[in-house]
Amino acid sequence: MKNNRLANGLLFVQLVLLFVGTQMPGAWRAGLEAGLHSPWGLSSWAHFAVFAGMAAVAYARPLAWPWHRVLLAALGLALITEGLQFFAMDRHPRWVDVGIDMAGALTGLGLVRMFGLAVGPTSVGQVE
Repeated sequence: MKNNRLANGLLFVQLVLLFVGTQMPGAWRAGLEAGLHSPWGLSSWAHFAVFAGMAAVAYARPLAWPWHRVLLAALGLALITEGLQFFAMDRHPRWVDVGIDMAGALTGLGLVRMFGLAVGPTSVGQVE
C-alpha cells in the first residue's frame, strides 16, 4: 500500500510539472532556457523525460498498468497539453510535440521492460 501511494504521488508530481510547464508563457520559457545557456530547446527534452517517467511509473510495479492503457493515457495527455497551449501566451501547439511525448512514453515502457519491472503479459500480441 505504501509503495502504491508513492507511485501515485510520483505520477501526480509529474502531472503537475507537465501542466505547469505547458501553461508557462513563451517569454518565460525563453528566459529560462536563455538563463541555462542551453544549446537547444529544453521544452521538448523536458516533455520527453516527463512522459518517459510517467509511463515507467504507471507500467512498473506496483501500479502495473497494461501497456495499452499507458499509451492511451499518454496520447490523451499529449493531446490535452498541446491543446492547452492555445490558451498560453506566445505558445503554439505542434503535432511534432505529440510525437515527442509519445516517444518518451514508449521509451519509459521500454526501460521498464529492459529492467524487468513489468508484470503480466507485456508483449503487444498478448491480451490481458
